[in-house]
Amino acid sequence: MLQNLVSDLEQYKKIAIFGYGVEGKSFHAFAKEYLPNANIVIVDKNYSDDAGYLQKLDGVDIVIKSPGISLYNLGISYADYNFTSITELFLKHFSAQIIGITGTKGKSTLVTLVHSMLVNAGESALLCGNIGISPLDAIAQIKADTKIVMELSSHQLHHISYSPHIAVLTNLFEEHLDYYRDLKDYYEAKFNIFSHQSEDDIFIYNLEDESQYLNAALIKSHFAYNVYGAKVQFEPEFTLERGYLHHATLQIAEKLALVLNIDNSVYMKTISAFETLQHRLEFVKKVNGVSFVNDSISTIPEATIAAIKMLKNVDSVIIGGNDRGINYEQLVRFLQMSEVQNIILFSDTGEQIYTKLSNTLEEKNLFLMHNLQESIEKAYNVSTNIVLFSPAASSFNEYKNFVERGNEFKKIVNQLKE
Repeated sequence: MLQNLVSDLEQYKKIAIFGYGVEGKSFHAFAKEYLPNANIVIVDKNYSDDAGYLQKLDGVDIVIKSPGISLYNLGISYADYNFTSITELFLKHFSAQIIGITGTKGKSTLVTLVHSMLVNAGESALLCGNIGISPLDAIAQIKADTKIVMELSSHQLHHISYSPHIAVLTNLFEEHLDYYRDLKDYYEAKFNIFSHQSEDDIFIYNLEDESQYLNAALIKSHFAYNVYGAKVQFEPEFTLERGYLHHATLQIAEKLALVLNIDNSVYMKTISAFETLQHRLEFVKKVNGVSFVNDSISTIPEATIAAIKMLKNVDSVIIGGNDRGINYEQLVRFLQMSEVQNIILFSDTGEQIYTKLSNTLEEKNLFLMHNLQESIEKAYNVSTNIVLFSPAASSFNEYKNFVERGNEFKKIVNQLKE
């Protein structure tokens, strides 16, 4: 398969790497080793003194586009150049071995869980994709029997023409409206996880109202399973310190265990040993009886609602971040009816929610703070049980990403004095 990929690319003499981030650098390293005769052109505004850096795309034979680049925001049509991506190239040549997982939320946890199941079962397995590891970085290690577990973002799936043998869609919510033309464009990108499958491939998804979201006409697989509402056979006791698995994640994981012929004992061992990933309902510290939980991965209202429901006993929630035009009415209604006593808001979306909640809360405390530092200090002063940091918004107006934001939360919490 590696040789087929190399042969596929050898026909191109001049290759542009559009975006020099994780994937761009990974392809560059791959090209140096396997495509020594290719003329590689780096097209990235951060690596150019020329404002007209996009002109470097002219005259190349193929463009390896990084997922973080929105062609829509640049005013470029996908038809303007011969675009492809690491994801598309990899799916083209390794799809039979790939378990691809996408969805608005829950991707990283599920791919980590599935990879652990395979390893515990003694299988050869590779974890890669949007979780931060380019598949090209480990391509030489892939054998014929290696199962490749890939986390695939909507950005990686946008415009691709191939789908994995086993495709998983965890959920669909309004998200990334700053990247796509509209919500339909975002959903269609997600649908590429299954829309290029054959009849013999497998598609697993978890949607309450699939007719509202899913274009069923795109499903070609004869083995398509909606696990929404499925009974979970094994659900261990989770704790605040260890972390939680969403019920929907367990529904999908159990179906995947059956599809992958994972023994029940291996599956239960994997679930029982699970510990939450960073920034996903991550217990940070207990200070004077108050537990602080970092859920910085929460970038949409639905994630914050789910987090409050899972933890229960949350008496303070910290919400706020970058405004991308997402509708917050559902979250506002939930907060009004919830048992959360202290609603602490900051940043752009925090101001929006504060305005919507003002004069509607009679038995709750509503605070609008200037920043995360002030929000944590306020939460510490008014809380008695659990402080949940679940922003319900992206971080890009103040932080590089949700990881930097979550690390800032943990740093401030760890400085709190008993």
